[in-house]
Amino acid sequence: MAVGIATGLLLVPPKSLPELLVGVGAGALGGLICDIDVGTSKSHKQADIITMGAALIVAVVLVADWLFKVGIQDKLMQNENFVQVFIPAMIFIGICAYGKGTHHRTFMHSFVAFILLTACVGVAVPTAAPYFGIGFLSHIFIDMFNKRKELVFWPSKKGVCFKLCSSHGKVNKILFYAGTFLSGLCILISIYNIYDLGKYFDIITKGVLR
Repeated sequence: MAVGIATGLLLVPPKSLPELLVGVGAGALGGLICDIDVGTSKSHKQADIITMGAALIVAVVLVADWLFKVGIQDKLMQNENFVQVFIPAMIFIGICAYGKGTHHRTFMHSFVAFILLTACVGVAVPTAAPYFGIGFLSHIFIDMFNKRKELVFWPSKKGVCFKLCSSHGKVNKILFYAGTFLSGLCILISIYNIYDLGKYFDIITKGVLR
C-alpha cells in the first residue's frame, strides 16, 4: 500500500487538492486490493482484513473530502454521474468477490485483473484510474521478486518468480519504510506545488534580507 501511494504520486504528480486526495486513496487501494486473496489457503481472516482495509481507505477519503470540503462526493452524486459511478462500482466489487475466492497470487495478481479493475475505476472516477493502476502494477512487480510464483498471465498456469526475497523478510520492511517515507514526502511536495507555497517563502526571504 505504501509503495502504491508513493509510486502513483511520483509518476503522476497531482495538480489540485481533489486530485491529491483521490490519488492517495486510489494508489493505496490499488496497492492493497491484490492481496484480497491471501486468506484462501488456510482461513479468510487475512482476506477479511484486506477487505476492511480497502473499505477503510474509501471511508477515510470520503471523510477527508467532507472535512476539507473538496467536493468529490458532490460531483460523484450528481444525477448524470450516479449511474456512471454505481454500475462500475458494482462490477468492481463483483470482480473482487470472485478474486477473494481464488488462490493467492493467481487471478488477483494478473494483468487480466489489472485491466478489468482499472477499467472500472476509470469509468467511475477517471482521475483515480492512473493512480489505482500504478498502485496495482507496483504490487504485481514487487511480488515477482518473492519465492512463490505469481500468475501474471492468468489464466495461463505459467507463473513468474525471481526467488530473490521473502514477503516477510528484510526487503519487505525496507520497501514499507521507504514507501511510507516517499509517500509522505510526495504529499508534502504536492501540497507545496498546489498552493504555490514557494511564493510565500520568497516573500519571507526578501523580508528577512531587507
